[in-house]
Amino acid sequence: VKSRLGVASDASPSFPADNLLLCASSSSLMVAAMQPRVSQNQNRNGLITLKPAEGAVHSATFVGPIHGLGDTNRGWLDVASLLHTRLSHIKFVLPNAPTSPVTLNGGMQMPSWYDITSLDDKLGQPCTGIADSRATIDQLIAEEVASGIPLDRIVVGGFSQGGAMSLYAGLQYPGQLAGVLVLSGYLAAAEKFALAPEAANTPVAHFHGADDPVVNVQWARESAKMLRELGCSHYTLKEYESLGHSASMEEIADVEAWLAERLPPISGD
Repeated sequence: VKSRLGVASDASPSFPADNLLLCASSSSLMVAAMQPRVSQNQNRNGLITLKPAEGAVHSATFVGPIHGLGDTNRGWLDVASLLHTRLSHIKFVLPNAPTSPVTLNGGMQMPSWYDITSLDDKLGQPCTGIADSRATIDQLIAEEVASGIPLDRIVVGGFSQGGAMSLYAGLQYPGQLAGVLVLSGYLAAAEKFALAPEAANTPVAHFHGADDPVVNVQWARESAKMLRELGCSHYTLKEYESLGHSASMEEIADVEAWLAERLPPISGD
């Protein structure tokens, strides 16, 4: 979206407080007793982690929601917290993008997973920095595996530029994840992308506003078409009428349902 200064950035979702309260009210007693353990690591660029409550079982991990251009992980902390009230066995890992110059915004320094040169055409953009950001996500996945969480219990997902990173990293990862979640994103640096054979069956859920003025829904359709042609066998694209470059309560409910399907509780959770 464009701010009053004319700078392009990815706005965090904003929901009415009463809607959020309504979503959580039916399980308020459970929520009070199962508060997640939230921490932020300044030595890792402000990485935020929501772990299951003390004594609760951690049986799955969502690397995300990964934020978009000009935002930070705090912009998606409320959504992660809301999802955790329903999916308390899932650990949420929210990384922060490095601060770097963005060509689209006249070289202004801001949180960005890779450089963006234009909103008119995604093809041919060098996406400088995308390899380093992919390595960051790969490392977070590897750390979860090392802690005992198998790949089929790990989802990677994000919004806009974070969604693009989820596709780029998740479908090139040398192993089959539980899923990749994309909100208002697209396949960036398609010329550099190579679908990992192990990731061909990784389920992808792509949710996108039909009226998105920043990441045009046609980019989503083209990304889905290209990835299916490359061999991605489980790619679902859902469009939301009248939704712009943001998220809605309907969309977040769909995210919750998809996560519950991909990362259901297991015996003992």
